[in-house]
Amino acid sequence: MAHNINHGNMAYVGEEPWHGLGKRVPANVSAEEMIKAAGLDWLVEKRPARGAAMVWARNPDLMEPGAVVGPQDEVKYSRYELVRPPYQGQPHETVLGIVSDRYEPLQNKDAFAFFDPIVDQQRASFETAGALSDGERIWVMARMPGDIDVARGDTCNKYLLLSNTHTGQGSVIVKFTAIRVVCQNTLMMSLEDGQTAYRVRHSKKMTDRLQEVAKLIAAANEVYATAAKLFKAMAAKKLEETAFDKYLNLIFPKTPQQKKKGLEPERWTHIRKLFHTHEDLQLPGVRGTLWSAYNAITYFEDHKRVDRESAAARLDRVWFGGGAETKYKALDKAREFIGMN
Repeated sequence: MAHNINHGNMAYVGEEPWHGLGKRVPANVSAEEMIKAAGLDWLVEKRPARGAAMVWARNPDLMEPGAVVGPQDEVKYSRYELVRPPYQGQPHETVLGIVSDRYEPLQNKDAFAFFDPIVDQQRASFETAGALSDGERIWVMARMPGDIDVARGDTCNKYLLLSNTHTGQGSVIVKFTAIRVVCQNTLMMSLEDGQTAYRVRHSKKMTDRLQEVAKLIAAANEVYATAAKLFKAMAAKKLEETAFDKYLNLIFPKTPQQKKKGLEPERWTHIRKLFHTHEDLQLPGVRGTLWSAYNAITYFEDHKRVDRESAAARLDRVWFGGGAETKYKALDKAREFIGMN
């Protein structure tokens, strides 16, 4: 896949993205408008999976071999598949996931509709929307007002990353991710209780949706207030080479064999080079600090090469997979590191 966006479908606000794909939309659009502009307003259908066995029928005769099941008959099967029908000229439908009878798909426009009051209240505004792979995961990025000024010339923008999955193995979640302006690193932050995402409780009632919005905004404000203090404390913490190694060992521990032979993990070598030479990590107030070490790790995770990894798989890794987990760990260990020194 040549780009991060599924089949080139994307919508964006403001400047054209680096890949030149997508449709520009005006600021402060609704969730439904953003999804539609990105070409992601297709519907997911739940159907009996091919080869699935019928496990229940209101009319027992339908359980007999050769019985014909009509569209009005109430029956249940052992498993179902979530299908995206052909869309925008695509010739074939796509199976996105296998689920049980109890699972009900949540359409993209419905999944993100709860967020509209946040846009109406100018608490955030949508900037981009897209899909990973064949549409298994839909995402929308919304920027919050205000920035985090860590050091002179080093600012982080605050974002909410919303996603909905159609694999049967997820729910609507919101992640808190700051983007460091000078290098475009994505910095992942967790909630106070350690959870890596806010899980949205879906409801069609406006009162419930407004309550959910209030909870999300309160959580986001708390996360970013804590992050601002932590980032500045990290920038104030100077690291000598031995302290830098100690921090790396908290995240990427040496194996017993490496300790015995006096070797270090290969990742240490790459991260050490970034720490000492990467231009944006040599800024005054950044160079030689814990903040610099942390950002060397996030840069490595965002830009490292993985064999046969598509661009879409890379984005999935750094936002939702192993790369994101490493970033959470790096920030947690930085917090511990400040407390122990």
